[in-house]
Amino acid sequence: MTDFEVGDHVKFAGGRGEITKIEERPNCGHLLHVYTSEGQLRKLPSGLPHIEKLDSVVDRLAAGQSDAPLHYDLRERAIQLDLAYRYDRFLSLTNNRIEIEPYQVKAAYEILNSYDQRYLIGDEVGLGKTIEAGMVIEELIARGRADRVLIVAPAPLTVQWQEEMREKFDRNFVIYDRETVETYRQSHPNQNVWEQEDFIITSIDFAKQTTDNPDDDRVSVLDALKNLEPEWDVAVFDEAHHLTARRSSDDSIERTQRYLVGEAVADNSDSLLLMTGTPHKGKSDQFYFLVSLLDPYRFSHESQIHPDGLEELMIRRLKDEMYDTDGTRMFPEKNIEALGVEMSDAEQQLYDDVTEYIREYYNLAQQEENQAAGFTMVIYQKRLVSSVHAIRKSLENRLRAIQNDAIAEDLPDDVQELIPRYSTEPETLTEDERTQVEEALETVTVTLNRSQMQAELDRVKQLWQQAKDIETDSKAQLLRQFVDRILQEDPNEKILIFTEYTDTLEYLRDQVFPEHDIAQVYGDLDQDRRRKEMEKFEEEANLMLATDAAQEGLNLQFAHIMVNYDLPWNPIRIDQRMGRLHRYGQEHTVEIRNLFFKNTRESEILNLLVEKTNQIESDLGMRSDVMGRVLEDVDLDETIMAAIAEGRPTDEVVADIESTIEERKEALETVENEFLIRDRFDLSNEDDEVLEVIERSQHGEVSEADIEVLVREFFDEFSGTIKGVRPGPARSDGDVYQLDVPDVLSGDQVAGQYDSATFTKQIAMEKDDVDFIALDHPLVQSLIEFCLNSDRIQGQVAVKVAPEDEPAPGILFTYRLGYVSGAGDVVTEKLVPLYVTTDGEVTTSTPEIADTLPPEETASIQSLETLASIGDDLHEEAQMEAWTQVESFADEAREEREREIAIKRQHAERYFEEEISEWEDRLETYRQRDKEGTDMSAPIGNAKRELESLRRKRDTELDRLEEEKHVTPEEPDLVSAAFVIPDSEVE
Repeated sequence: MTDFEVGDHVKFAGGRGEITKIEERPNCGHLLHVYTSEGQLRKLPSGLPHIEKLDSVVDRLAAGQSDAPLHYDLRERAIQLDLAYRYDRFLSLTNNRIEIEPYQVKAAYEILNSYDQRYLIGDEVGLGKTIEAGMVIEELIARGRADRVLIVAPAPLTVQWQEEMREKFDRNFVIYDRETVETYRQSHPNQNVWEQEDFIITSIDFAKQTTDNPDDDRVSVLDALKNLEPEWDVAVFDEAHHLTARRSSDDSIERTQRYLVGEAVADNSDSLLLMTGTPHKGKSDQFYFLVSLLDPYRFSHESQIHPDGLEELMIRRLKDEMYDTDGTRMFPEKNIEALGVEMSDAEQQLYDDVTEYIREYYNLAQQEENQAAGFTMVIYQKRLVSSVHAIRKSLENRLRAIQNDAIAEDLPDDVQELIPRYSTEPETLTEDERTQVEEALETVTVTLNRSQMQAELDRVKQLWQQAKDIETDSKAQLLRQFVDRILQEDPNEKILIFTEYTDTLEYLRDQVFPEHDIAQVYGDLDQDRRRKEMEKFEEEANLMLATDAAQEGLNLQFAHIMVNYDLPWNPIRIDQRMGRLHRYGQEHTVEIRNLFFKNTRESEILNLLVEKTNQIESDLGMRSDVMGRVLEDVDLDETIMAAIAEGRPTDEVVADIESTIEERKEALETVENEFLIRDRFDLSNEDDEVLEVIERSQHGEVSEADIEVLVREFFDEFSGTIKGVRPGPARSDGDVYQLDVPDVLSGDQVAGQYDSATFTKQIAMEKDDVDFIALDHPLVQSLIEFCLNSDRIQGQVAVKVAPEDEPAPGILFTYRLGYVSGAGDVVTEKLVPLYVTTDGEVTTSTPEIADTLPPEETASIQSLETLASIGDDLHEEAQMEAWTQVESFADEAREEREREIAIKRQHAERYFEEEISEWEDRLETYRQRDKEGTDMSAPIGNAKRELESLRRKRDTELDRLEEEKHVTPEEPDLVSAAFVIPDSEVE
């Protein structure tokens, strides 16, 4: 015999849980199967002295027991906070340091309410795709559905992602790079490196690495990613258009290394977000393979892709089709104008002489197939039209290089590794990497012939002297005039000035605007300094000088005037520059001015591109990303340099480029009209329901005040202290405090003291160095866990007093309701209060409560004894209603899930039917040819194996979908109860 029964709650050394099975053991007592509160199964002998049965809530009701009011309140608040955002609300609207926009909420809401959260987010540049992904991640974590998250981005964006997740969502990610992974491998050589952290950011080019060294027996980074056992709960790919696969002429698939990373992660992740501003670049096969990472069965072939089929798989909003509550467009216009600069005679002579020198040595590099020297000449041509200062610095470097006999083979190994990407995908390099490559390339000579080197040295000296003699930079003069005019009209105006090179930035800062207080962003500034420079621009400085280090991650919509002092030859970067100002929150027309030297091929070509793409954007109703798509596969460096090398007239080059643009425009129109969806966002019409979601989340069950009250009550009970740190009286709208944390909480993720902390989002947004004590802060999470699981806070039963006109006496039962998916996941949970009066009536309407009594004041209350005597009966009534509630709750979910599963089943059945039919036709053809005398045994065997594999995959997928559609209500969990008595019985 044993005193324990199945369903009993017990505590034991190291934890507590519920007995799920009692296994009889002959001659040695019983073995208790205990499902612990941590979700583990423990097997414990029943005779162990430390196992103790816990009285259930119903047992304690029957005994008329109650707990201290503060402990009941602490536990009740903890339960409410624990479940507050598991269902139909957004934690991330109140729990971060940013203002989230309605269209971002709409995107996250759609993704979170989908069957499997696998989406392509194709919003235009400037709409904040990072915020949308961050919201999805935070909501899945808050709802208990994400413990492991992977973010894969181009190398230049990894630190930015880390900063954004830390600063905006208080979520710490580890960046995996070569150094970090090597350290982890040394400390845990037998463990998959991707299992050693749960929140990881890595670059696509690091993740794609395979082991090329045959002597290295370690598993490569990519293979470790493929063979990972614990799934990613959420995986995000930023700039996902880099995941490229193509269909070959023989119908086979050519996968790039980056695409193999996409496949490895897609196959091993639950939720998957692919983010790109250019989802379809005119290659339908590439778009098909990208979409297949999300859902391999949605389309059987690229020819089947159509906008309707992308519903529930893709979100794509264009700035031109987004409207505010008053029906006006959310995004203002862009006005782009070219400011042509007339060169002085000396500048024109320098330009002509340097260009002639570049033409000669560029052609020589081409003849000698010296790729590095060719790149060097391209850099000089770009710096020539950037500024006189920049080309003078380059010529100085050239002098030193020739004198030191530099050759391409002398380039450092890390630069040699970067050159292929510098050549074909410069946007994947960080600015530090690009600068490193260009500084190294500037030292490369074309020839080792002594007489030729001496001739070049003499020539470069002459050019350097010409540049040194030019005292006035005409382009800088025009910029100065433009800035002075703007600031005379409005001394508070803000102007963002972009230039490609730090040398030019320093020249503008020190010699053109020495009297201005200038904000500046360039390559080697750390994130903290970048943030301070942005704050300086917003609050103090009229001018910000920036290289393309500012093209991502800076949101400067408080300014609306931008000058391109020079235009990058990479069209994607021109788009990204404009996206700094042309984004949500911009209230003015964005004024963009492009400075260029007249009568130079490169400037006229670039200006033509800007004008043409601006017109195409207008025609197509798009505001960004067009230039990169129109010029896909067009190598501007090569086009411009070939024109210079061959001495082609500018008009002829421009005509060729115009012809190319027109062809691409037609292809782009086809893609927009026939392949991609456009999600109109209109707060004045069909999308206004998102405002209800926002209202419900921001002013729902949990507020900043609720969290502050819970923390204060807990600190009072367990000897913590909270004191203001700002002088003067406490601010009624929130303040900054020092928190001395109770000993019961400090340790692990919780600090013993927080010198500067706030419960108020507005203060957290203004002060980055203040801890924001919101729901997902480790202090609050640890406090909630303590209140729910500690023996020191029982708090399950209370005695509440209701005013005379309320229906009392009765018992208020609070249930935790949820359901389980076919995969065994608890999909969502919510708290439901059920009030039962003495006559057995059950309602979800709870009586008003006037007071809570401590146990010592309840001894002589008659109705308390009555309620205790019928507590079991009232519990049975509440339990039946709880089952009704949870079944209704699950029915709603089941109906939606079955609808989504039916769609996926339809896609899968069609996909496999077409694939199987195609292989059956091939098999029949092979057999026919075999009958005619050709030995087709090998193709026949291959076709049979392929058919067997397809049928097996089909059955597995359909079985999985059948299992997934099930929704099973969990048994209602009674978490607390309260006797409710009329105040007439209280003395």
